[in-house]
Amino acid sequence: MELAVGLLGPLDIRQDGEAVAAPVGNRRRILALMLLDGGTVSRTRLAAELWGRDAPRSAPANLRTYLSGLRAWLADRADLVREGAGWRLVPPSRVRLTVDVTSFQAELAQGRRAARCGDLVAAGGHLRHALGYWRGAPLQDVPQGGPLGARAAVLEAERFAATEEYASVLVKLGEYEAARAMLHEFLGDHPHRERAWGQLMVACYRSGDLAGALAAYRSARVALITGYGMEPGAELAALHRAILQRRLPVGANRAAGYASDDPPNRHPSRQVVRRRAAAGSRNPGPG
Repeated sequence: MELAVGLLGPLDIRQDGEAVAAPVGNRRRILALMLLDGGTVSRTRLAAELWGRDAPRSAPANLRTYLSGLRAWLADRADLVREGAGWRLVPPSRVRLTVDVTSFQAELAQGRRAARCGDLVAAGGHLRHALGYWRGAPLQDVPQGGPLGARAAVLEAERFAATEEYASVLVKLGEYEAARAMLHEFLGDHPHRERAWGQLMVACYRSGDLAGALAAYRSARVALITGYGMEPGAELAALHRAILQRRLPVGANRAAGYASDDPPNRHPSRQVVRRRAAAGSRNPGPG
């Protein structure tokens, strides 16, 4: 038997390819937390997820009820075994359990290794497969306390990085139209990603679309000012100047860091805080 669980989007559980009704409520939260923690979760972590710092006196009894309900839902698919101060999810030997989070992270790691070795074709394949596991926001229909919310945020950050790394590979391979299509869709949902805006500018410029590259910068500037009250960062502005002055080599493999294998050095949220303070009350001028 194969039991496939999808957490990168709405909770999706399939047994031998057939959809299975997922557990609900707190049983759903416990199952998600166990799977994200490698199958084992402590009582302390479960309590933090379910009640935070305000666990009621009935918490131990409630937790036993939730675990009993989850054990009944699992039936012959897996068992919950006490392990130290927590529980472990143990599928029988005849059940092959797969989780899309694990598959995504394995493909992402392989893609990064291939990119470091200079095998861009293999890197592109792995990164494309990694992104293919995503169906929406992580844990989209799973109620989230502190631990699950933190894990969802980390997964979303990994998705952003994987998307931008894949775009970098496509640009290096000269697949400019594919990069442009993917980046337009990505930026429509996540307009704060300056690296992605830079990659879109590079892809447009190298495909011979100077107007598209400049339009991408204007769109980036509007999105950052209206959404976050800040001007584009120094790297994006420098890339814009290079394109205006035709200093960006059309056939180069790298450009201003935006076609690099490496993710940006600074986390976007930190960029927002720093530049928002620096921007003060400046009003946007003409683009």
